[in-house]
Amino acid sequence: MMGRAPAMVRAARLVIRPLYLAYLGFILAVLYFPFVVMTILSFQGPRGGHTFPLRGVSTIWYWKLFNPGKLTPYSDVGEFLGDYLASLQRSVVLAVITMLISTALALMAAQAFRRGFKGSGLVFYLWLLGIIVPGITVSLGLSLWFRRMDLPLHWLTTGLPVHVMWTLPFSLIIFLMFFNRFDKSLEDAALILGATRWKTFRHVTLPLMQPAILTSLLFAFTLSLDEFQRSLLITGTDQTLPLMVMASVTTRITPTLYALGTLTTLL
Repeated sequence: MMGRAPAMVRAARLVIRPLYLAYLGFILAVLYFPFVVMTILSFQGPRGGHTFPLRGVSTIWYWKLFNPGKLTPYSDVGEFLGDYLASLQRSVVLAVITMLISTALALMAAQAFRRGFKGSGLVFYLWLLGIIVPGITVSLGLSLWFRRMDLPLHWLTTGLPVHVMWTLPFSLIIFLMFFNRFDKSLEDAALILGATRWKTFRHVTLPLMQPAILTSLLFAFTLSLDEFQRSLLITGTDQTLPLMVMASVTTRITPTLYALGTLTTLL
């Protein structure tokens, strides 16, 4: 009987391992299939459309991406001539600033919530309003308020506060989850040994928080880069990338969008 058990385990592994690999391969195929299709269509011929079949192979859509507004013999009436790369640059700058501010503010707020204070429960739920209120409502309300205050709409000056309001609750939740499992005895040991609270935070707490900080930075960056509803009415005439893409699909869809998607995915 003892000799049969290892044999049965080996037999089970021979069956389970191929099934596991097949399942993993299926998941990867589902995840990457849209990217593969998008990449193929980005090399559509000059007279090709945004769907199959391919009508030749060319890089003209990449050329148009890097040369916005320039007409070619293959340009059609109604073709969108916006500058995607400029909007991408604005989105990246806005996302980077947003993630830094959100992470810094959320870290300080998490420290306060961790120690507790009077009315912390109410303040916490008020903090979450940024993700509870519908995005289009926030965009419309702040747009009217900015206009009433005679503040010109701009993708950075008026767009930044809105993006921070959106990403800040997520960053706070990330840090609170981290502190929920944090071993406070490490800080107590440093304080007993004579370290000040600042040195304890700098040399003990902060290094242990690196995973949470990185998670907050990446999460806030992704949310800001992809935000559409809250940016719709408060960014002014210089649009971010999601708004530029939406504007392009309302006119005429070309494989330039696929070229843009391919490059941004690879980068």
